[in-house]
Amino acid sequence: MSKYLIAGLGVTPQGVLPNTSAEKLAWDAVELALADSGLARSQINGYLFQPGFGEGTSGMAASRASLGANVTLQINSSGASGILSVATAIGLIEAGTAEYVVCVHATNARSQALTIGADEENEHAIFGLFSPSAQSALIAQSYFHKYGTTSSELAEIAVALRSNAVPRRDARMFARPITVEAHQESRFIVRPLRLLDYCLVTDGAIAFIITTTERARDLKTTPVEVLGMGACHDVGQGYARGANAVLGLPDFNVEPARSRAFAAAGLDLADIDVFQFYDAFTIIAALQLEAYGLCGPGEAGEWVRAGNFRWDSKRPCNTSGTLHSWGYVQGFTHIAEGVRQLRGEGGPTQVPGARTALVTNVGITGAGQAQSAVIFGVTR
Repeated sequence: MSKYLIAGLGVTPQGVLPNTSAEKLAWDAVELALADSGLARSQINGYLFQPGFGEGTSGMAASRASLGANVTLQINSSGASGILSVATAIGLIEAGTAEYVVCVHATNARSQALTIGADEENEHAIFGLFSPSAQSALIAQSYFHKYGTTSSELAEIAVALRSNAVPRRDARMFARPITVEAHQESRFIVRPLRLLDYCLVTDGAIAFIITTTERARDLKTTPVEVLGMGACHDVGQGYARGANAVLGLPDFNVEPARSRAFAAAGLDLADIDVFQFYDAFTIIAALQLEAYGLCGPGEAGEWVRAGNFRWDSKRPCNTSGTLHSWGYVQGFTHIAEGVRQLRGEGGPTQVPGARTALVTNVGITGAGQAQSAVIFGVTR
């Protein structure tokens, strides 16, 4: 799998960016990725984009950036799309359709004051579940019931995520720490999830360029290799779940995403230096900590309370604060931070000597929940 790598990364500012559009932000990110890689725009002959919230994107940025795209493709598996765009880009290259593929996600949902997930056409609306947060709240309630845990365990995760963002000037929540008490005092959005269990909604964009190891030899940036990938989806994991798939299971099943990624990389959990778990809600992060084996079922909050998770711990996770406290570019957020860590560009939250990173994405789609995982590596 290390035949392929990320050869360029472009990350725009995150936050409230008025008087722009998602398409312009996508274009900005592409330009930054081109500058980072040193590639000519005519060399980029594949363009993959996940449409953003707010005004959305149509792929027009490929034209605005004057790319030499042979193929322009929209890909959308909700929050799992970032990693799946890596897989799709590799497929295009392997098929001989392209040599350099740029993957982009951009959103201006914050300046548009958009309520994410407020869509009455949601496939679970008949159950009163009008948003991913409502579904996540049911998962949290099931989790509390099964393991005897409470919201205070999720508070530990929220505080740790915020602590990773506090030193980062590029983070939306730079220099704005929170406490467990502040979490517990924050208002309920959908019980039992509180305001500080939720991720941000921001404007911003991220782009990265995929190519082969051979073609990247002369590029100016540090190449980050794709060592292994895997994905799974409710569709393939069993219709036997029935109503429970809607009502919220208290655990995540991440097979075969986990096993395929590690098998392809030839690595074990102990070989991973830094982790970037999808964190649209604290309960989603908690379930992944357990499902990927960093701690036992029901133990995520205590594991974080014991001193794990923070960027300077033995098990550094979500080193920028990611969706919860850095910025909301869905799964592209975690890919960008994984790449930055392996290139030594994590700034004040850089994990010393990081050479491998596990990145995960989670998406709630019309066909159920999607999970994707990728392991990145660098050779020093």
